[in-house]
Amino acid sequence: MLDNHSKIAAIVHIVLGFLSLLLLACMAVFFRALAEIVRNAPNVVEFIMGAGSIIFGVLVALCLLQIGSAIAYLNGSRAARTPLIIFSIFALFNVPVGTVVGGYSLWALLRK
Repeated sequence: MLDNHSKIAAIVHIVLGFLSLLLLACMAVFFRALAEIVRNAPNVVEFIMGAGSIIFGVLVALCLLQIGSAIAYLNGSRAARTPLIIFSIFALFNVPVGTVVGGYSLWALLRK
């Protein structure tokens, strides 16, 4: 049975995951616009689109893993606690909001 703090930490990770996906969508639009600006240099466009696609794919996968882990944790999966702890550690470096979220999540998930 999850306590309230663990539930709040999981919900915050779901919200952060969706906000990260929104930010990634904005970045994808930016990379696409940048590629259109430099379309006269095909090698540069290929590099920008290739690098952007790789970065975008990896970050989307991480966001979906964060959201999925938080949902699984809310549904009672104790195995999903470990990825949430790892995402909380990564969130500590996202100053200032991520530091608060990461610290709170670590406190909520590790206090037992």
